[in-house]
Amino acid sequence: MAVSYSATEGKSKGFYTALVVVALFLAAGLIGFTVAYLKGHVMFGSNNAVPWGLPIIVAIYLIGLSAGSLILSSLTYVFNKEEYKPISRMAVFLAIVLIFGALIAIGVDLGRPEKSWRLFMFFYLNNMTSMFAINGILYGGYFAISLGYLGVILANNMKWAKRMGTFAVCWAMLVHMGTGAIFGFIQAREIMNSPIKPFEFLGAALVSGLALLIIVVVVTLRATNREYDRKIVHDLGKLLAIFIGILILLVTVDKLTHIYGPHRDAAMWLMTGPYWWMFWGLQVFCAYIVPLAILIPRKSRENVNALVVAGAFVVVGIFGERLALVIPGTAYPLHLYPGHIEGVWGEVGSFALMPAEIFLSLGLFALVGLLYIFGLKYLQLLPSEKRVKVEPISEKVASEQAPAQDTPVTEQPAEA
Repeated sequence: MAVSYSATEGKSKGFYTALVVVALFLAAGLIGFTVAYLKGHVMFGSNNAVPWGLPIIVAIYLIGLSAGSLILSSLTYVFNKEEYKPISRMAVFLAIVLIFGALIAIGVDLGRPEKSWRLFMFFYLNNMTSMFAINGILYGGYFAISLGYLGVILANNMKWAKRMGTFAVCWAMLVHMGTGAIFGFIQAREIMNSPIKPFEFLGAALVSGLALLIIVVVVTLRATNREYDRKIVHDLGKLLAIFIGILILLVTVDKLTHIYGPHRDAAMWLMTGPYWWMFWGLQVFCAYIVPLAILIPRKSRENVNALVVAGAFVVVGIFGERLALVIPGTAYPLHLYPGHIEGVWGEVGSFALMPAEIFLSLGLFALVGLLYIFGLKYLQLLPSEKRVKVEPISEKVASEQAPAQDTPVTEQPAEA
């Protein structure tokens, strides 16, 4: 299947409108970062009881979106599914800008991002028995591998694209399973601790990455007036339903593992305590129930607009899943002194959304959007075929019947 690619011209009113919108959000993010940089993390909602806030939630969320998007690009370059070729370059580039945004989110959460270089001093300044240090290798390597993967794709070197694609997909799986291990291996946090967490994170990455890809593909191709085969989007919708089913199975096993044991208080508190709405409202309702209600019926599954709506619910719901892991997972008190309540450590933690943190998080999403828009303009990521503007039938008939005003009508000699 031969597909030619091109960049968008970037001269339309819609293009500049999108630039202005994301630039405004990015400016708000820079203001939030500046305030936090000058005054410290006291401007965030995190505290001694809940040490992780929105920047970390955004980081692990973007990592999942990136890994899922890159894994899906393998449908073309690794598994030779030629029908997905028109959207494969978008998938790879989207994965790159998402992981870049995640790395920036980790840097700004440090409070002093100019010291981020210390994260990459492996075996010297880092404790390599820590999952944080191990994931530093995974994240940095993933970003470099993804850039090389995109390079050979843009060079049209299909032989190396398959090799790099296979390597990149395996690395992407390690990246998000490693992120899941950061939380799953924390034995002191009962809500987080689970051997299933790495696989649950991988499942969430596939679900969220595919949902975002559906939205981005439809919106991008429509906005740039490109032709696309709607069967591609329909097939992605079927795949999304399968991935959601697998994720529900993993989450169910994870929660049953916690509830079945004698130390079930933390899991029950997650589902019935003050943060129940994060689990039942955002994670279960938005990420699982509503999308499946759209994706299972054939009529709605074959409607592109309905698939975009389902994808939007999934994208919001998986963010809620990350929120339900980090905030309640750290808010539940540690059992440092069994049978006693010792100050803040024996009380349920609280988390308040702060303006600086909200603006900073919105700015991180805007940065990803801005990089993606520039990629569409300067890289050959889109299929070249454009829609042909169809003239209305009434105008077309009228123009054919009426003679041109400036052209005299001449009679044709009758044929013998």
